Amino acid sequence: MSKTVSRLFESFQPSSYDLKINLDRAKMHFDGSVTIEGRKTGRPSKRLTFHAKDLKITSATITVKDKKGAREIVVSRINQQKSFHELRLHSDSMLYPGKYSVQLEFEAPITPGMTGLYPCYFKIDDQELALLATQFESHHAREVFPCIDEPEAKATFDLTLTTEPGITTLGNTPIKQQTTDGSTMTTSFETTPRMSSYLLAFVVGDMQSKSATTKAGTEVNVWSTKAQPIDSLDFGLDVAVRSIEFFEDYFEVPYPLPKADHVALPDFSSGAMENWGLITYRERVLLAYPGDSSQSVKEQIALVVAHETSHQWFGNLVTMKWWNDLWLNESFANMMEYQAVDSMFPDWQVWDSFVANEALSALRRDATPGVQAVRTEVNHPDEISTLFDPSIVYAKGGRLLYMLKSYIGEEAFRKGLSNYFTKFAYKNTEGSDLWAELSATSGSDVAAFMNPWLVRPGFPMVTITQSKTIVSLKQEHFSDNPDKADASRLWPVPLFSDDEILPKLLHTDEVAVRDETTAVVRINQGARGHYTVKYAMDEQRDALIQLIKEGKLSNAERLMLLNDASMLARAGHQPYGDVLQLLAAYADEENESVWDIIAMIIGESRRFIDADPALEDKIKAFIRQLIAKQYARLGWDEHPGESVADQKLRALIIGLGAYADAPAITSEALKRFKAYQADPSSLSSEIRGIVFGVPIKSETKSETKSETKQGTTEAFEYLLQLHDATNNSDLKADISGALTVTRSDKDAARLLERIKDSKLVKPQDAERWLVYLMRNRYVRGTAWNWMVSEWPWIEKTYGNDKSYDYMPRYAASVCNSREWADKYREFFGPKEDQVVLRRNIMIGYEEVDNRVKWLERDVSSVQQFYSKLPD
Repeated sequence: MSKTVSRLFESFQPSSYDLKINLDRAKMHFDGSVTIEGRKTGRPSKRLTFHAKDLKITSATITVKDKKGAREIVVSRINQQKSFHELRLHSDSMLYPGKYSVQLEFEAPITPGMTGLYPCYFKIDDQELALLATQFESHHAREVFPCIDEPEAKATFDLTLTTEPGITTLGNTPIKQQTTDGSTMTTSFETTPRMSSYLLAFVVGDMQSKSATTKAGTEVNVWSTKAQPIDSLDFGLDVAVRSIEFFEDYFEVPYPLPKADHVALPDFSSGAMENWGLITYRERVLLAYPGDSSQSVKEQIALVVAHETSHQWFGNLVTMKWWNDLWLNESFANMMEYQAVDSMFPDWQVWDSFVANEALSALRRDATPGVQAVRTEVNHPDEISTLFDPSIVYAKGGRLLYMLKSYIGEEAFRKGLSNYFTKFAYKNTEGSDLWAELSATSGSDVAAFMNPWLVRPGFPMVTITQSKTIVSLKQEHFSDNPDKADASRLWPVPLFSDDEILPKLLHTDEVAVRDETTAVVRINQGARGHYTVKYAMDEQRDALIQLIKEGKLSNAERLMLLNDASMLARAGHQPYGDVLQLLAAYADEENESVWDIIAMIIGESRRFIDADPALEDKIKAFIRQLIAKQYARLGWDEHPGESVADQKLRALIIGLGAYADAPAITSEALKRFKAYQADPSSLSSEIRGIVFGVPIKSETKSETKSETKQGTTEAFEYLLQLHDATNNSDLKADISGALTVTRSDKDAARLLERIKDSKLVKPQDAERWLVYLMRNRYVRGTAWNWMVSEWPWIEKTYGNDKSYDYMPRYAASVCNSREWADKYREFFGPKEDQVVLRRNIMIGYEEVDNRVKWLERDVSSVQQFYSKLPD
């Protein structure tokens, strides 16, 4: 690995940027100039250093400002160091600490890589058009202008854009002045607040919008291309307005800017980006098509909009000093999105979704040896993008903060946050600054409580034993590979029990208390703690099963009991057949979030099919039996007054039945698919993707049995044409999910080849097609071979993007045998020297090896379970 990256802020601290950029959309080129005012610190030297990447520097001037006035320093040499993206301005004169003004001119092509400045393509009436947009997080501002591209280097920005006339230009702040002179339009924006370079943004092109105003007078706008129906902006606008109002009330700190723009971009790599006052999104997480967007999609939109809006405080108003404290941005936004949406839509029960989605994602990733801690050091620019692990810095971090809020109480939590924002507005902080404010309002030593959870990877397993009048608790490091568990690792574990005899915190490795209760003692009630629980005795487990059957446990606890059982089995603490047996206690389960974990356990058991293909028919029969009661209750169509949870549960049940070849579900899906072709409005969007997949699977299934595997059915062609014709991002996603269930290698190869054509598959969606096909065991080999052969294209296209380091993780997730473990090592082993890939490659080794050991160890247990089921 290369040497540790230097922090340029330590030698030059900018105070303002005057940035002028000329955009030529026709030639896909830009040029510009920037004047950087700032202070040189540290030792005298003969150079000033900034960040710049892939920019041609055409002019550089240094002006020193001291007691003698302002005078120009000759730049004798310009050197661009590629490894750390450094622009070094050398002078023959000694440059002493003090104030400087640096003027630079530059130019570069506009490239399609979805970082820096890039085009976003869309079609109207078969005419291809383009917006220009920016994506500067985490360290891509340097691709558009020379700067100190570090979060601590906060400064103000005066941005001026020169474009063709008659188009929309958006920046972080309102337009100050806009003039047209013949074939050019010049737009200047108001000076931004003091902020980090990664938050600067602009979007230009032909767009449409809808607007509203918050109670406090903030202008809120939602934008899209004109390829989208104008009413698709309404739901996102409503959530955007209410999100600002919620956070202003919750934090007791006003929204810091006069306007908030939310822009749906046709091409966007991340889900969304919190640029201050100009938030950008993928279309499918901002646009809701009236009458055509499912409840699931609307929930996702609300959560993402709330997440990005919370960043206007967490991350923008107050920003981490360096990327090792990225959790100060993302972990808080992860938790606060649920807080806001629960306030806006309480009937959605999103805290159950928080447990089902974030908690399970965090626990399962965090159990893998080698996984990063929430707070992780950064030693190279390429390591920055690897920090954005959705299961750790987002999900685990959010879960830890939810645990903290539950531990100190919401009143102390809210007051501490308010004090934090007030004290550190427009500044940079570290975790200790936040802990100090929360400690003051709660009276607890928050740093002592939280730091062990943040700086250590992993989490504890708490074993509880209840014998007569003694309750014993023991914590130990949980790992998917118990041989790699760290016996010395301890956490301050909040027990969250209504049994008042138990201590509030488990500080030590073991404790025993005298307890006269005859009821089973439960801990981690409400699933508020980041740990697994092992109930050691049969009597305890039997009592919990009875509570489940009697409906006396919360949704979160029922969910987490299943997850804990599954994780304990995967780590070898019990056979997986016992987990499947536990599902019997959930025979009357009606909660959608609990059914999510039931479906996940079924999905896990399907991995055993790779070891014993004869299990597939038995698993399908078990699923048909498992879903029968809920299918009878819910049917296919929404009932008057039913809950939104039931709307989502219906899709889950029908989806399980479609996989399991339930005759009634298969025949009805085929019928509804035919009806959809005549009238698209006849099919609920909640189940649309499932219905689309049934004819694809059904027709290629018969070909697979005859071993022809020729593929290309009428349904396949219909959906492919529909995908290419629509601008509806939800519909495109449903179609990709359906087409990738094909069992035809020929059709899989055809889908894979389309990935490289950005006119057919947007680069942001390519990984979805590839990953779905790799997860499909019938065409996994075809998809894997394509990934191997096309890796140079993948690296060229995505090597600069945060999604690039996800590839080893996706690949590892489909490996269920020693043969596939060898394939993984053979392909990714030579890539360990790539800093951006190394962490996920190494975690992939652990994940695959542990999974193969688990499957080999438990296959007999699973076979035994299914052998006892009635035919």
